[in-house]
Amino acid sequence: MRKSQTHLVQSSEIATACVCQNLFKLDYPFGAIRSDKDYLVANTVHDIMSLCVSGPILENWHSELENCEQLTEKIVNESSETVNAIINDTLDSAHRENKIVQDDFVLQVNDIYHGLILGMTRRLMKKYERPSRVLTEVTITNIKDHHEGRIDAILEYPGGYGLLDWKSYDLSNTISGREKWQLIANTLLANFRYQQNEDDWARHNFSCIVHNSGVYFPKTDTIRREVERIKSNRQFAHMVLCGQRVRVQRPKFCPVCDKGLEGSKECLFYQRDARLAYEGKLPAQYEKMTKQFFAKRYAILKERAETHLHKHVASLLIIKHGEEEALRRLEKIGVLSRGYTYDFDIDERVIFSRADNNIPLEPRRIVRIIGMEPGKSLLSCINEQASVMEVRSNKITLSFRSKIAVRRAKRQLFHLPIIFLRDELNLTRSMLRPIHQFHKLAAEIFIPRELLT
Repeated sequence: MRKSQTHLVQSSEIATACVCQNLFKLDYPFGAIRSDKDYLVANTVHDIMSLCVSGPILENWHSELENCEQLTEKIVNESSETVNAIINDTLDSAHRENKIVQDDFVLQVNDIYHGLILGMTRRLMKKYERPSRVLTEVTITNIKDHHEGRIDAILEYPGGYGLLDWKSYDLSNTISGREKWQLIANTLLANFRYQQNEDDWARHNFSCIVHNSGVYFPKTDTIRREVERIKSNRQFAHMVLCGQRVRVQRPKFCPVCDKGLEGSKECLFYQRDARLAYEGKLPAQYEKMTKQFFAKRYAILKERAETHLHKHVASLLIIKHGEEEALRRLEKIGVLSRGYTYDFDIDERVIFSRADNNIPLEPRRIVRIIGMEPGKSLLSCINEQASVMEVRSNKITLSFRSKIAVRRAKRQLFHLPIIFLRDELNLTRSMLRPIHQFHKLAAEIFIPRELLT
């Protein structure tokens, strides 16, 4: 299988490409970053919502209640134990890793959580009935269309589903294209999960962005109109990742560069580099270095494709032989392993056991723990990623990303038939970032000052 066949584009990358195709090339393959913001607050709020939405929020869901503030306070009060536990876990982890924590971190987290709940009680609960089940942080992979994304929350109803996307920052004035396009891209993945076809909208009830004190529902005609644009930009992003030559088309109006928002400095840096190269004004030593930088970047992208190799192998075999036969063959060659049951957990570590001692995994391997849901394809089922810590006799110890990930998995994953699929960490951004920084440093050293203006 060629490496170019195994690339997947993330929904967040598709949203960036929709903003500006040139910005996507800067933001991912070239290694430029949109901002240096600290996402500790946002990640903490996401963790809180991932646990509370299927707990106090679902338990107190009322579609006909007039006093939204009163219901909000009730949910917040009943969530306090979970909220405080997650905040404390986050602070402990941040201190161990020597991360800088803002003085008002706890206040910010509580204020944002309160705002999200108020938005749900004011708009979402009044508009839609209580769902039968809520799933959170679900990674869905659509191999056929080279698309993968992590959905914040899916509300399941007897006749369909609703999709939620949390935003921890204020969107009361406007919803940007980036937020809207990521929501619609993830909706295509949800269609794939429930209908095995991203273009089948039969079970789609709604998609929305929940933000501080409000909820944004894109109109149906807006979603339909933007789908083809999203698919076009997904194809563009996939071609770039595969190292193909594609023509970049800057939009007439760029909501990043033309408004001076985050990311514009990086975009202008590469635009200036390209202009100087075209005019033949780049110093020879610097030009040689930049060619080496770009060669290294695309070498990293080739290795990125390996991240998704096992998913592609599993998907192709399932299409060719059917799921049960494919699982048997994949188990025989060691791509996946099944027959595990949950034993117990200690902090981030979870111990599983199986009936025999034949565990084809070794320490330090990355695995995706998949809970096989009836009627769902393998790569659209509930799942979490973890690393193998120890294999002893018929027991295996896995380390999850956090205690919150373990609590979430215990709630919605461990009661299902469990499969371990070999997986890899996607380290592309962390590998590209220093190259970008060296590139900018080299420009400051070698390019004459008068050309930098």
